[in-house]
Order: sequence, then C-alpha cells, then structure tokens
Amino acid sequence: MPVQGAKPKPRNQIRHRVKPVHEWTELPNVPFENAPKLPPVPPTAPPLEPTEPLRPLGQTGRDLWDRAWRSSSTPPDEDRLLQLCEQSDERVALRVRVLRDNDWHDRAALRALDKQIGEGLVELAGSFGEAAPPRWPQPTKRWWRAISRLPHAALWSDGDWQFALDTAQLVAAFHAGEFRHAQEIRRRERIMGTTADARRDLRIRYVEPHADDDVNDPSVTAMADYRREISAG
Repeated sequence: MPVQGAKPKPRNQIRHRVKPVHEWTELPNVPFENAPKLPPVPPTAPPLEPTEPLRPLGQTGRDLWDRAWRSSSTPPDEDRLLQLCEQSDERVALRVRVLRDNDWHDRAALRALDKQIGEGLVELAGSFGEAAPPRWPQPTKRWWRAISRLPHAALWSDGDWQFALDTAQLVAAFHAGEFRHAQEIRRRERIMGTTADARRDLRIRYVEPHADDDVNDPSVTAMADYRREISAG
C-alpha cells in the first residue's frame, strides 16, 4: 500500500521558513589561556554550631557534645552522640566511686563502660564528613587545567568563573574521599559544557581555526550579537 502524503523533497531543496530560536555558537578549537588560577589553598567550611541536646548533660558530656559538632563538616548522628555523652557523664561518676570505695564490681563496670565509649567514638568518627583538604589534590589541579582551557571558556563572565571555582571545591572534596558530591559535580560539569554531549545541549561547536583568527578572543563579537538578538526578541 503506498504511503499517503506529499513526496519528501530532496535534501538540497529543503528550506526552513522559521528561523531557529537558538543558533549554534562556533568557536575556534584553541585552548583558552587566560583563565584565573586556583587559590593557593582551598577555602575551608566554618565549623558547625552545636544544637541543644534533647536531655541535660553534665560538664564532661557537654564538652564531648560541643567538640563532636565542631569537629565535623556534616551534622553528626545526634541520638548516637547523645548516648556517648551520657555514658561519659556516667563514667565520671563511676570512676569517683571506684577511687573512693575500691569496689571490684565498680572497677569491672568502669572497664566495660570504657570499652563501650571507645567503640562508640570510633563509630561516630567514621560517620563524620571529611574536612576540606589543606592543599588542592593533584587530580583536582589536573581537572582545573582541563576545565579552564576549554575553548568556550573565553566567553565566560565573572559569574561563570566563580561557578567553576565553586565546583573545584566540590571536586577537591570528591578527590579527598567525599563521593557523595559526585552527582552534583556531574550536574555542574554539564552546565559548564565539559563534554561533547554537554556542548551539543548548549549548542556550542568547535571548528578548526583559520590563520587570520584572533585565537586570544574567539567569537566574542558573534556572542555579543547573539545576546543582543535575544534581548531584542
């Protein structure tokens, strides 16, 4: 059975009467060399402020509560931490009885409590978020060199570069072992157009440069015209 409808035109006769909303931005495939450098040391997050415990604590327990909050980059498990703080207060009282009465039952209980507190501290420390590394990891430096030399980075504004620098902090944390940042890093890399697939979504295309191209300032005029067209529309 024949297919209904008009015959398709040859490809060389196809004409698009409606102008596309977004044109492709073509840039010479030349690395950008004027990118800002990474800061000498990655910025560190401020310490967390402790919340109020659900139950009152003694001085020893309160000190442990405050230290745990300020030593972590992520909020600790409050229930587990509160239990450890109460055990620390209990240990202080039990130790006073051992020194005063020298009762072997209390001494055995003190040793068992010491073991529980030690195991709890190890478990709690393992759940803490990793602190920001004091120096940029080498993989992060290689990542920044690749990102900052993308040809279309020549079109980035100050806000775009700040977005890239903020992303570098997440990448440094990822390389230090905080793998929970992986999804956010991938999302940001797509926004920045770090892969060929992401650049297709942004309608950015690299072309081979000509001898008379200004490789230090590629397609800036064309981008300015494009932005004016968008504003006028």
